Amino acid sequence: MGGLALVIHGVMIVGCGSGTPEVPPVPGIVDARDVRDADPCALPPTDRLTTLGLQTDGAAGQAPEGPSCRWRGDGGEGLTVTLYTDGGGLATLAENSEPTTRRVRVAGYPALETFTGQGEFCQYDVGVAEGQVVIAALEAPSPDSCTALQSVLTGLVENLPAAQR
Repeated sequence: MGGLALVIHGVMIVGCGSGTPEVPPVPGIVDARDVRDADPCALPPTDRLTTLGLQTDGAAGQAPEGPSCRWRGDGGEGLTVTLYTDGGGLATLAENSEPTTRRVRVAGYPALETFTGQGEFCQYDVGVAEGQVVIAALEAPSPDSCTALQSVLTGLVENLPAAQR
């Protein structure tokens, strides 16, 4: 899977201690989504991939956290989406995140945001249901990869089925 898989794994594992972010309140999700049987390659809207200069066909893979998919662009862009359902969910990711990771909301869901200072890399860990997280990371040579990734995630979450109550 290359360097991005290592970066994603490193972002989630590095740094524990007093600087870790507060755990987002996952039970407060109003519109829970189910990623357990989802195909990560089928989730991002094609038009958003095209807008980012990415190929529309992703390469399926397996990350340590779960099934994943990777899209590449001709200009060095890369998007990886991983579905994490076999663990402690967003709480576990928050406990194991870097001290600079921020607690945010993406598409109305609690999330953890990790990015580089120059804006060329951004990752969101989005809690879409109790114990279910969509991990999305974007490498983009142009600044503001977080704004671009938020746009992808909004459409991606809309493509997830509603969680069974």
